[in-house]
Amino acid sequence: MIQRGNLANIFSAGKGARIFLVQLLIFFLQNNKTMKKIFTLGFAAMAATAMLVAGIKQNETIKWNKTTHDFGTVKMGPPAEVTFTFTNNGKAPVVITAAAPSCGCTTPTYTKTPVMPGKTGEVKASYGTEGRPGFFQKSVKVSFDNGASTDLTITGTVSTESPAGNGTQLK
Repeated sequence: MIQRGNLANIFSAGKGARIFLVQLLIFFLQNNKTMKKIFTLGFAAMAATAMLVAGIKQNETIKWNKTTHDFGTVKMGPPAEVTFTFTNNGKAPVVITAAAPSCGCTTPTYTKTPVMPGKTGEVKASYGTEGRPGFFQKSVKVSFDNGASTDLTITGTVSTESPAGNGTQLK
C-alpha cells in the first residue's frame, strides 16, 4: 500500500522514477481498454472543470451593466452610439487590451487607463448609419489583460424616413 509520504517521495524522486511512472501509464493505456476509458474521462473532467473555473473567474472580475443594446429605428445620417460600462470586481487593476469591431462600420472607443478595483470603465460603440438602410447587428469583442473577453452587441434598423413626431409643425 502506498502511504502519503511515499507518494510524495515518488513525485519528488529523480528522473528515473518519473520515467518509470510515465512508461507504466503508457503500458496501461495501450493494453487496457478500461484504463483508456478512465484516463479519457478523467482528462475530460479536468478540462471541463478548468473551463468552468475560468468562466466563473471572468464573470466575477468584470461585471457589465449590459452587453447588448437595441437602438430600435434610427434615422440615416448621424451615427448610432451607445456606451457600455463595466465594474472591476477583482482585486487587481484591469486594462482593456483591445476592442475589435465585427466590421468597419462600427467604431469602438474605450477606457485606455487601468481600471482599479471597484471602479468603472467604458466602451463606446458607434455605428455609421450613412448609406446603410435596413436592419443591422454588429459586435465589439473586448479583451482584457487578465485574459477575460466579452462580446458587446448592438442592433437596430436604419430608416431613410424621419422618425415619427419630428416633422415640421404648423403654428
